[in-house]
Amino acid sequence: MAVRAVHLRVRDAGVTDKLIQYIKEGLYPLGINLLCLEFNPGYNYRCFPELADGSFGREQAQKVALAAKECGIRIVPLFMCLGHQGWRFEKNALLKAHPEFDETPDVPEDGDPEKTPDLEFYCHSWCASNDDVYKYVFPMIDEITEDFGSDCVHVGMDEVFSLADENCPRCKGGDRAELFARTVKILHGHIVKEKGRQMIMWADRLNCAEKFGYHAWEGDIWGTWRALDMIPKDIILADWHYEMNEKGFAGIEAFLERGFTVIPAGWRELKQTRFLLDEALKYGKSAKEKGFSGTMAGMMVTCWSEASNELLDTLLKSVKAREQNEDAKDARGIASSVVYMAGKLKDYKP
Repeated sequence: MAVRAVHLRVRDAGVTDKLIQYIKEGLYPLGINLLCLEFNPGYNYRCFPELADGSFGREQAQKVALAAKECGIRIVPLFMCLGHQGWRFEKNALLKAHPEFDETPDVPEDGDPEKTPDLEFYCHSWCASNDDVYKYVFPMIDEITEDFGSDCVHVGMDEVFSLADENCPRCKGGDRAELFARTVKILHGHIVKEKGRQMIMWADRLNCAEKFGYHAWEGDIWGTWRALDMIPKDIILADWHYEMNEKGFAGIEAFLERGFTVIPAGWRELKQTRFLLDEALKYGKSAKEKGFSGTMAGMMVTCWSEASNELLDTLLKSVKAREQNEDAKDARGIASSVVYMAGKLKDYKP
């Protein structure tokens, strides 16, 4: 069965009922079978209450999980790992409580993003060489996963720019690809080998931007991409692309050739989502003809606005209307992408 996935950011317990309605009345009739819920970190943790950064917790997770199960929808929690430990100069609860985990301790929280180019400093990362971070990361991942009764975890790992920083006493002078791969393998060791779950991660750092004609967000320009040949092949790669690219998305074929399962991810522009999925299906067909061991498994449509009742209402209304809006680049555009993706993959067999 093809993966027909939707991604949402959740933080507020107050959206629980509306989220369940969206699942039952919007996603289920479309045939969506995977719901990726991102907590960034945005969860009411019991293991480390001091790191709780959201009101959504176990009670809400169990309600949503039950509704999803009744609809045959698999819940996959997303916990941002390594990069995106906050937004721009602001640190998340983990780095605020434990500054010793910060890869860029010299970067002040009151920095001015308007005067700082993204490629100079984008977001905080945790230190890829300080393994004490996992004393906190693993319990938080396990708590969310167990609360939902999930058999799969999405670990993020996208847009990791702060890596092997010259001001980090542990990582200075290190190889970016090796540090990135090391983090992936540590997470894989816990999630897959120890807990017996599947693992998904964003694939942008594994794309060579220069080779495939990608920009510095959807592909890597610093050599981190070499980690592709250093990580386990049973990791599912969610390869996001949100802009048109006349050259196509050949990174998908590179992943398939190496034996990975790939789920391309679109966003809020129907035209681009259509092009990305059509290209991915071509690569999937070609991969089979060439005898590649990888699988083009389906698609995910992402939503990067935090879920509110208003947002969920808009998504639900548009999805129920089976809207196909070519011009919208907001919630209606996301809903249009979901509707198109679900229909296109209805009869697709990986």
